[in-house]
Amino acid sequence: MSTDGNTPQRWIRPEVQALRAYHVPDPGELVKLDAMENPYRWPDELVEQWLDVLRKVELNRYPDPGAQALSALLRQTMQVPEDRQLLLGNGSDELIQMLALAVAQPGRVIMAPDPTFVMYRMIAEVTGMSYQGVPLA
Repeated sequence: MSTDGNTPQRWIRPEVQALRAYHVPDPGELVKLDAMENPYRWPDELVEQWLDVLRKVELNRYPDPGAQALSALLRQTMQVPEDRQLLLGNGSDELIQMLALAVAQPGRVIMAPDPTFVMYRMIAEVTGMSYQGVPLA
């Protein structure tokens, strides 16, 4: 990496540069319950149904950013009152990040149970907040 001062890194905050990707250990033959993964292959019939739906998706267009159809279906299925809001995201990383960005201010702290998902600490650091783990016992 160049150190001549003309690299994009000069604009990146030191605490962000210090971040490292978290390591996900190879589970081997274990079932990864913490990752919400299904350890079993989908039945062939379900794969075909999924492919039928996927063939109709307009992959050349951005999806609805508000996920209005999904939101309406969730509202109906879960009986969520109209005066309540739904926050949808692409996994827990994005949801934690959206919430942190909404409240981030100097001196604020993100608290989470300890041990916890590593993204709470990483997102706190990226948004300039402190992280405080709260022991479960």
